[in-house]
Amino acid sequence: MANVNLKNVTKVYPNGFKAVKSISLDVLDQEFVVLLGPSGCGKTTTLRMIAGLEEITEGTIEIGGKIVNDVEPKDRDIAMVFQNYALYPHMTVYENMAFGLKLRKFPKPEIDKRVKEAARILGIESLLDRKPKQLSGGQRQRVAVGRAIVRNPKVFLFDEPLSNLDAKLRVQMRAELKRLHKNLQATIIYVTHDQVEAMTMADKIVIMKDGIIQQIGDPYSVYFDPQNKFVAGFIGTPAMNFINAKLISDKGKLWVTAETMKIIVPDKFAPKLEPYIDKDIIFGIRPENIYDKMFAVNATEENTVTGMVDVVEPLGSETLIHATIDGNDIVAKVDPKTRAQAGTKIDLVFDVAMMHIFDPETEKNVLVGEHTESVEV
Repeated sequence: MANVNLKNVTKVYPNGFKAVKSISLDVLDQEFVVLLGPSGCGKTTTLRMIAGLEEITEGTIEIGGKIVNDVEPKDRDIAMVFQNYALYPHMTVYENMAFGLKLRKFPKPEIDKRVKEAARILGIESLLDRKPKQLSGGQRQRVAVGRAIVRNPKVFLFDEPLSNLDAKLRVQMRAELKRLHKNLQATIIYVTHDQVEAMTMADKIVIMKDGIIQQIGDPYSVYFDPQNKFVAGFIGTPAMNFINAKLISDKGKLWVTAETMKIIVPDKFAPKLEPYIDKDIIFGIRPENIYDKMFAVNATEENTVTGMVDVVEPLGSETLIHATIDGNDIVAKVDPKTRAQAGTKIDLVFDVAMMHIFDPETEKNVLVGEHTESVEV
């Protein structure tokens, strides 16, 4: 396996559209790295540049310490798994998995050994004589992965490989790919727009927007310590709540205020927030850090806000409450025994230790670095 290093990589198409804007990224040997972001953010273009399927406009790409800018895809020692599987319909599973090795003129015994070993790893030994049309979506995906495994490449590249599967099968395949990564000790770069896939599978997540890397970190740091409002809102289901507010000082304490809302700020945040006193801010808090007062342990007047319930969604193990506070729509993930009803008021308790404050102009997280202790083990 090998490291992959991108240095100031840019992609500009002939029409002038800049899809990727001077990104730098280091993927370590045996690391599982996920490129995450909405459609059009440049993640698939980045993957295709690593594969050699797209020429880079500026910068350098290294695989295993070797610059591959001008190296043909077939000579980069990578294997790519596509969203649509790209299997040959007229070939059997065995022939699909063996095809790339035959092109490279591997001896038949070596081809047979590699194909059968990959089939064993993926649990598709009984499918080797079938054609793709006789397989389910999950089985086809395993064959596509198997075709990559037999190559024994330096780097595996996955382009949204689970997006065509149903929800239950996606969960199963996520676990299988993670197990496969551990068994193969492979270097994997994986593209998805699904943040749940990224959070559950990645060693490192690279969050992109408009061709620019917004944040690089492990799943815990990007969740608890987002560097800006985009990352905070993109990671997490339901998404983080944002309320336009003001920061004031009253009786030696800092407060986040809106029309009717007045929430105390923990003293530990004060040093970073002093420059924002008497200024507009964006207050952020995740749904799981908002509680129905009936079930809250540490409810006080200083951390409680009254809202109007719009929608109640019982999900069994939890209930989502959609409410309005000072004209802002918010979602709270509360105890399933809540008695909240649409059209009634509710007292919601905020876990102020988990608040985030964003600069309204730059959208940067003013409290970046303040929540890392939440994930120490």
